Amino acid sequence: DGELSTSTRRALWAFFAASVFGMAHVARMGTRGTRALAAAVIAASLSAFAVRVWRRRRDARDPRRMVRRTLLRTEAALGQATLRAMTLVERTQLEPEGSSVELAELHLVRLLGRVSEDRLRLQAARVGTRRAALGLLLALLALGCVAFDPFRIIEGLDVLIAKNGLAPVGLAWLDDLEFTAKEPAYLGGKPAAVMPFETTSLPRGSSITVRATPLHSGRALVLTDGKDDVPFVDDGAGRVVARWVVGDSASLRIGARFGGVVIRQSDAQPITTIEDEAPRVSVEGAPRTVRLIEEPSLTIRYEATDDHALRQIDLVLRASGREERRSLSRPQGEAKIDHGGITLRSKDPFVTRARGPIEVTVEARDDDPFRGPKWGKSEATVILPPDIGEPEARRLAALSDARDALTDALADRLLQKGPTSADKPHVAHEAAVQSAAREKILSALGGDFGGLRLRGRTMSLVRGQLERLDKALRGEEQSPSAISHKHLLEETERVLYAFDAGVRGLATRDARSVTKRLAEVASEAASAAASLRAASNEASSSTLLDASIHLLSGGGSSLLRLGDLGLDLGEIVQNDLRRVSRAREAKDLMHAELALRDLAARLSRPDRSFSSSGGGGVGESGSGGKSEGSGGEGEGEGEDADSAGAELARELQAITSEHGSEVEETEESLEKAASAEELEALKNAAREHADAIREAVKELPKRSTDPKSAESAAAEARDQAEAMAEALERSKPAEASDHGKSSIQSLDDAKKRSRSNASPRDEEPIGREAEKARETIARELAWLDKAREKLRKSASDRAKDALDKASKEESRLSDRARKLGEKGEGADAPLPRETMDRLGDAERAMREAAEAFKRGDGDKGVERQKDAQRMLEMAKESMSEEGESDSPPSADGDGQRTSTAKQDIPGKDQHRGPAEFRRRVTEGLGGATDPVLREAVKRYAEGLLR
Repeated sequence: DGELSTSTRRALWAFFAASVFGMAHVARMGTRGTRALAAAVIAASLSAFAVRVWRRRRDARDPRRMVRRTLLRTEAALGQATLRAMTLVERTQLEPEGSSVELAELHLVRLLGRVSEDRLRLQAARVGTRRAALGLLLALLALGCVAFDPFRIIEGLDVLIAKNGLAPVGLAWLDDLEFTAKEPAYLGGKPAAVMPFETTSLPRGSSITVRATPLHSGRALVLTDGKDDVPFVDDGAGRVVARWVVGDSASLRIGARFGGVVIRQSDAQPITTIEDEAPRVSVEGAPRTVRLIEEPSLTIRYEATDDHALRQIDLVLRASGREERRSLSRPQGEAKIDHGGITLRSKDPFVTRARGPIEVTVEARDDDPFRGPKWGKSEATVILPPDIGEPEARRLAALSDARDALTDALADRLLQKGPTSADKPHVAHEAAVQSAAREKILSALGGDFGGLRLRGRTMSLVRGQLERLDKALRGEEQSPSAISHKHLLEETERVLYAFDAGVRGLATRDARSVTKRLAEVASEAASAAASLRAASNEASSSTLLDASIHLLSGGGSSLLRLGDLGLDLGEIVQNDLRRVSRAREAKDLMHAELALRDLAARLSRPDRSFSSSGGGGVGESGSGGKSEGSGGEGEGEGEDADSAGAELARELQAITSEHGSEVEETEESLEKAASAEELEALKNAAREHADAIREAVKELPKRSTDPKSAESAAAEARDQAEAMAEALERSKPAEASDHGKSSIQSLDDAKKRSRSNASPRDEEPIGREAEKARETIARELAWLDKAREKLRKSASDRAKDALDKASKEESRLSDRARKLGEKGEGADAPLPRETMDRLGDAERAMREAAEAFKRGDGDKGVERQKDAQRMLEMAKESMSEEGESDSPPSADGDGQRTSTAKQDIPGKDQHRGPAEFRRRVTEGLGGATDPVLREAVKRYAEGLLR
């Protein structure tokens, strides 16, 4: 057994050496399969040792196994007899009765004594010789593996124990290294030597060339940063070369690749990337704010520098979401500095079209070919155009002076007595008085008020009235008499009244136009306050906020000079600006933003505040204070036509306003009539739904600088949705419903704009977010509508008194609408037929609402009330004058003037152009922000297109 053990041990050691050395060559291939195979074989060789030790220990403890392993293999019969004797001994030891243990053991001893030791030794020698031969063969195999290339064994074992594709033991691969760096071509491509394995700073895009002598041939040598590899190639002179292009900062190492494993050299070459910086641009005096009314021309002087080279310098103008770029310079060669200037004048097309602050910057572009050209931007110069409404106010002042001159002429003629047939001095005096008034009027008609001129129906009205005066004066000149003088006096009165009506009507329209422009400025100011509160680009946001508030202040002052409506709305602007000022002084930007958004919402509906100090409310007869409908233009009929038209417009406005208040009051009464338990249940449920709404819109953007972008629509949708959630928590279901409908409309706009901006294969992410948010808000809105309907139905019985009152009010207002229709039929200036139709529809809807309230059906009554309100609003809108243009010709984004001539509406069955036109008209008019009016306006647009 000892001889066998020695030969077996040697054979096992030879097998282990051969497996390790052989599998090192296999593992060196570097694939997962070869590494797994090598590991398995080496593990098997180690297992052989373990099995050998285990068997020897097991056999030593078990005599039977020892007999089978030795005696059975040399003398089979003796071995079998010995095993039976051992069984007999074991049985007699277990059952001593009836048998003799000593006799059994004696029998076993005698059998063992017959064993031939020489025969066992001979057999062991034969087996040992065979195992020794096997061990010698394996040893020769292992020696051959080593003799082939000893270094391959080291490489293979290193590869075998690699982790994540990287061998743990570094090996030397190259000697006599040379590093050379070369700048990118756009920097001149200058070469320079680099000290090997020392930290080096190089511009992005530089190339590093490494030349060296390989220490071991046949290896796939690479230059690597741990992510990317560049192979070494033979240069034909016994050396290898690799070229690395500098990207991000990295540490370069030399290595050899074996399949998926790299054995790196221990030395590293740290590379620090020098980034191509964006150009730096400075503008003299920036940042600053300039008013063009004080500086008609603005000179922009700039200086641009770059660390390598400048390629383009632009003047950039931004206002109200529009942007225009103008090239100032295109430096050539390696110019690293450029300076110059440009003058902007008040008549610049971009300036004249701007309705708010204009941000002027100078931007410079470099020539970075690797990360793309970068733009540097100067501090902004904010240009404030003339105060919004100032040209209109100056024009109205000129017209008012002309009216005063006409009034003076009338006063003079009232004091004059009728002339005799030969009273030539009187006729000359009348001609001189009229000439002075005429000159004043023509001066106002031909005046240019900051680019604003009189045109349209106002111009026709005034010229027609002047011709009327001239005709009356010629009559007195031809036959001077008391009768002709009286006719001239009467004509002067009529012309003055018509002129005054035209001036007041123009003041009202100007006030509305200016107010809507101020609403846009207020919205921009609110966005700037939100950015400032979020600490986003604080300097720019603060400058824009100050400039916007300045515009609002100036516009509010101009509004005060635009008639009664302007006085009313101007006071609102001034009062809200005081709120903003107090909030900013208290460092409370949130309430400043809220005040600005409230102001923007109010100015977007430029109607008279009947409770304001600017005018009283309208009584039942319509003879109360003035409203925005007063003072419409005449069309040659003089005082009677203008007075009648103004009276009808005031009455319609009064009915519309009172009925709108009645709708709100009825809804509020029905909601208040709900029981405390119902309200508490609704409030508790509303919290969960409010949280769901906020969760649905949390991924939507909060704001956008481009009002026509998908981001802007999505931001508006988010604001409306959050307002809906807040209204739910405050138990204001009606308000929440309005905000929800507005949010869905904005989300639809966002999806539409997103699709128009996205590529054919991929919709912009904001469109997908808007789609998901819309599903949630539509679901919550449906829940809210059901909850409100249930609340109103259950509250109808408890709100009987309120419903009776609402029924009487609806009956009273329907009577007023009927009387207004009768008056409009017989007036000197009758109401338009469309207005009469809408008024009749409103009257019928109000009577049906009154009947529903009388029956106690509050839900049906409110529905018909809202229908009546929509009809009244449409009737009021149909009375607005068409074809009038009191503003300068507008220009679209391409600078083309918008035609005011009558245009043919294509038929619905014609080609795609008309169909697209019809679609845009319907969507544009149907996109009213007031959810109460949206569907009515859309139906109105569809009726126009029919």
